[in-house]
Parts: sequence; structure tokens; C-alpha cells
Amino acid sequence: MAEVVAYQGVPGAYSESACLHLFGTGCRPLPCERFEDIYEAVLDGRADGGVVPVENTTTGTIHPNDDLMMRYPVHIVGEVKLVIEHCLLAPKGVGIDDLTGVKSHPQALAQCSDFFAAHPAIKAIPEFDTAGSARIVAQEKGTTGAIASALAAEEYGLDILQKNLENQRDTNITRFFAIRKTPGEHPELGTKCSIVYMPVGNRSGLLYNALSAFAVRNLDLLKIESRPRPGRPWEYVFQLDFRGNAANPAVQQAFEELRLEGGEVRLLGSYPEGETKRLFSSRDRIPEDP
Repeated sequence: MAEVVAYQGVPGAYSESACLHLFGTGCRPLPCERFEDIYEAVLDGRADGGVVPVENTTTGTIHPNDDLMMRYPVHIVGEVKLVIEHCLLAPKGVGIDDLTGVKSHPQALAQCSDFFAAHPAIKAIPEFDTAGSARIVAQEKGTTGAIASALAAEEYGLDILQKNLENQRDTNITRFFAIRKTPGEHPELGTKCSIVYMPVGNRSGLLYNALSAFAVRNLDLLKIESRPRPGRPWEYVFQLDFRGNAANPAVQQAFEELRLEGGEVRLLGSYPEGETKRLFSSRDRIPEDP
């Protein structure tokens, strides 16, 4: 039976392509209205897994999912990096010169700011997501366009007026995590870890000493970010990504050293480092899994 995979958005969303890459083209994507709905669907069994965007090379970390990953007891089991190719979509017969506005998610609008600078008469209109904007524009049948995927254009019967609308072509990449209720079935395949380090109190050199636990063991830190600690004003937790397998003795030793520094270490996941992939551009090009 095909796995059900939850994602935020509507059919044609970039996250739908991430579902197909991470769980296979035979999976059944389950659209969700909010990011929270993804985690809840995974934990209550309505979905076998979920896909969440966590970082974009242009606009940075997607903080809501950083925070939700700490709130919900899910496990990261995979990763993919998708090259985001924004398309300018419009109802049939509407050209660029006819457009009075363009709808999309605020991050997508920001990633296409050069287009709006070159077309000052076209208003950027924020909406809740990219594919949702395409669906609204298709229903309105007016002079408002949308920034979304080629898959969304096909889904809602819109014309593609321009491809690669993004400021940074080929380098506008979004990283997505695959999440499940339980850890990955093959932990020995993990080449990357994501953790949360929650120190107790604050003192001079605490973060320096914590990071040295990785440096002395030649563990390659890929990202570190601080987030507010819920319920404890002016205290922070640190989210770290690094190369390594959670079962490796050096990694276990680093975790123990962090605990000795004072605080808690939570492993969010040990998973294979993701490859960079292209979006699916048409449902006709999505092969069926055997």
C-alpha cells in the first residue's frame, strides 16, 4: 500500500515535489493547511511520514519548523535539497503587460524582488502559499498572476508567462526534511545528524566549550542557530547540524561532553545527507513506482 505523506500547501506546491523525491513517486501526498497539521498527522497515524521545508539559500532558515521540531516528538529520517524554479503564472490570455498584481508566499515574492523592481506597476500581493496563490488566481480569472511551480500551472490550468523568475537562478535552493514517528529503519546509513542542545543557565565560555566537543573529534559542523527557549525568557537553545552517524563512538562522546557541560541533548535525527534535485514539472513526467 502506498505511503501517505503530509505536506503544507495544496497540490502543485514545491513541498509536493519534495514528497515524491523523499518517499518515492508512488506515495500519496496529503495536503495540510498548517505546518502543525503535518506533525499531528504523522503522530496520530493519519500519515506515514511528512515533509517540511527548513532552510532556503536566499531567505534563510524557516523558523516555524525549527520550533515545531522541538515541540513535536518526530524523527528526521531524510533530506533533499530542491532547486526552486519560480514561474510567473496567469489566467489564459493574460500577458505580463496586463498584470496588475502577482500573488505568492512572502518568501517567494522576496526571492523574485528583481522582477518587481523591473515592473513597478505590478503589485506584489502576499498569500499563504505558492500553489494556493495559483489556485486563487485560476478561480478569479482576472488580471492578477501568481508565482508558483510549473506543476501548479498544470494543476490549475494557468499559462506560464516566464520561467526562472527568481533572483538567484540555480542557487535558490530549499532544504526539506522527511519526518516519521519513529527513527529511520537503517540508522547505519546516517551520514548527518541534527540535534538540539539545551544548556542550563549561562556562563562565560559555555558555547565555546560545547562547540569544542565537535572540533576535537573532527566532526564537521554544518549549521548552528539559536532559538528562544519556550517558557524561559532570555534563555536559548542551540540547533546544530553536523556530519556524522549518531551510533559512531566519537559522536556519542561529543553528546556526553555536552551533557557534562550542563544541559540536555536531543537527537532530532540521524539520516543520509540529501542530494540536490530538480522540481517535478509535470504529472506526466512523474513515473509510477513499480
